[in-house]
Formats: sequence, C-alpha cells, structure tokens
Amino acid sequence: MAEQSLVKRRVNVRIILFPRIKINSMFWKMFKRKIKDLNGLFNGHFMEVKALYALEFDEVGCVTFIGELDTSKAFAFINENMRSEIVSTYQHSYFDHNEQRMFFNNTVFMLRDKRLIELGNNYCQVLHTQYQHSWANGLVNSLSAFRMKNSEPVIGFARQTENN
Repeated sequence: MAEQSLVKRRVNVRIILFPRIKINSMFWKMFKRKIKDLNGLFNGHFMEVKALYALEFDEVGCVTFIGELDTSKAFAFINENMRSEIVSTYQHSYFDHNEQRMFFNNTVFMLRDKRLIELGNNYCQVLHTQYQHSWANGLVNSLSAFRMKNSEPVIGFARQTENN
C-alpha cells in the first residue's frame, strides 16, 4: 500500500513540476531552418516578397496584384487605414540629390494573420492565405481609387485599352 501511494506521489509531482507540453512542429522547425541560399530572397534591389512570405509563414501564399498605382497615395492609405494590423515595415529607399530628399522604391508591410503587402514602382502585391481572398479583393478595390493615368505617348506597338 505504501508503495502504491509513493508511485502516485511521483506521478503527481511529475505532472505538477514537469507537465508534458505539446509543442507543434513549427517550434521545432525554427531550430532546423537554415537559410543556405539568399539569392531567392534578395532578388533584384530588394527582397522577393513571395520568398519572404514562404520563409516567414512556412507556406505558399496567394498573390493579388494591382498595377498603375500612385504608390505615394497608396502608401498613405495603407499606413493610415491598416495601422493596427501592421506588425513591421521594411523599406528600400534612395536619396535624390536633385530634390535633396529621400524616396522609396519598395515597401513591404508585414500584417497580422499571415498577410503581407508590397508597394513597388507603380504596383501593389497583396500576399495572403487561401481563405482571405475577399479581404484581398476589398483592399485592391480600395487601392484602385489611386490609379495613375499614363500621360506619356506609347512608342512602338501597344494594345489600345480604350477600344476594347
């Protein structure tokens, strides 16, 4: 009888002091992950957002694209309206000697819930999970208000968008 109570005490002490914690596989992947080739992540003059998404969230994301944007207005819109959802911001900037100020080429917004937005030269890419298409479509519809009309004449062959 004394032996059974001693065994019960050991089990109880073990459960209290050393509980078995279920740790998902993402925790262990953190220790196993080693980036061996950064050429895929740093493609061009800044990060490749699709590679960044896969590296950060450990899955392939869906991409929603909108072009012909005034990125300064789109940046202000995202920064103001999505301020509470932005986790971090990465930016590639350059200094213009003629105007004596900084300009940005690319901006990457990391958002909560496995979302990422890249603002580039006249375009925006929205990366999201397969369950967030309606959110991405709503964001792109909001950003479409900042469409930039091209006033330069086309040289060479181009599809006429007005006649289609």
